[in-house]
Amino acid sequence: MPQPTLFINAGGQSRRMGRPKALLPTPQGTPLIRLVVDRLSPLAEDIVIVANDPSICAAMADTSARCLPDAYTDCGPLGGLATALAQVDDWLICVGCDMPLVSAHLFGRLLQLASEVDMDRAPRWDAVVPHAHGRAQPLHALYHPRCLPAVLAQLESGRRRMDSFFAQVRVLHVDEDTIRRFDPALESFANANTEEEWSELALRITASSTTPPPPPSP
Repeated sequence: MPQPTLFINAGGQSRRMGRPKALLPTPQGTPLIRLVVDRLSPLAEDIVIVANDPSICAAMADTSARCLPDAYTDCGPLGGLATALAQVDDWLICVGCDMPLVSAHLFGRLLQLASEVDMDRAPRWDAVVPHAHGRAQPLHALYHPRCLPAVLAQLESGRRRMDSFFAQVRVLHVDEDTIRRFDPALESFANANTEEEWSELALRITASSTTPPPPPSP
């Protein structure tokens, strides 16, 4: 199995929310970003948070997470991904800071897929991207640092879509039926961009167990 780093993308400006999404108070009284960390840290060797707001880094100062400024400002999540990829030698577990129902069980399965090799024992994939709600979910995916040159090429050409580099790397797209075997209601992909969406999501957090499930057996 890979030895992944958990990457939490917290560099957005949260314009529609009006306040940093990473610091939204959960029903448990902790910042939202901590709930994301708690759920996925059992899978990770290291934790990297890309954030431009010093208050986000301050909120995580008592943890082992490394908090880095976005090296590619005004480039959206793709710039954050490039910043994180430059820090690692193995797979990144990529999630947004506003995805509190992420599942270690699901990501454990994605990591198993990421470790596939071909007949020559060479890695088969550079990215593993699940599909949910009828579309790819590049903000909830796995990326290997082999993707970095393609990501940088897109940024240099002014392209900022998270999937803009997919044609230049080997992407395993995991279909929605497979994802539902591990997350039947697709809860992992729930996020919030407005206060109204956050109110609804907070209720779902309360209804969900906040104890991260153990990683799947190899």
